[in-house]
This record gives sequence, C-alpha cells and structure tokens, in this order.
Amino acid sequence: MKRPVLAFALSSLALIGQAEAAPQASSCPPGFVMLQDKSTCVRISGRVRADGLVGSPSTRGANAIEMRSSGRIQLDVRKQTEYGPLRAVIRAEGQAR
Repeated sequence: MKRPVLAFALSSLALIGQAEAAPQASSCPPGFVMLQDKSTCVRISGRVRADGLVGSPSTRGANAIEMRSSGRIQLDVRKQTEYGPLRAVIRAEGQAR
C-alpha cells in the first residue's frame, strides 16, 4: 500500500516542477496553477493526520498508548476542450496503526 502512494506523490512532485505561475488573466480557478501548454490547470492538495491516544489498559498485558496516522493526496487536473471542460481527479489515501 505504501509504494503506490509514494510513487503517486513523486509523480505529483514532477508535475509541480513543470508548473509555472499563472498570468493575472488566467482561466484557472483559484488554487490552481497553469501548466506550460497554457490550457491545463493543476492543483495538488492533501492532508496528514496523526493521533496519539493514552488510556488505562483493560488488562495488565495491554498497551496503554496507541498511535495512528493517516494521509491523503489529491491531484485535480482541468482542461478546456472543444467539447467542453474536462476534469480528472486522482486521490490516494492511506492509514497506519
């Protein structure tokens, strides 16, 4: 599960390297960046969450501390075509205990 998420994150970073700042009169929505072809808008977003739970164990052998983490990364691509707007969204999620 970790390798596909890592591969997706690395490929997303490669797209960031190709992106450039959009001009003031951009047709991209807020939060998006226009790519070099001037007709494709991209947004990379995500979140990371970590929790630490401490409680009294129900048995002597139980662990009183529990750690959890989760994350999500999303790639949103928009392009205007001759048939209308085209939108593609890829989202990868994972969690660990």
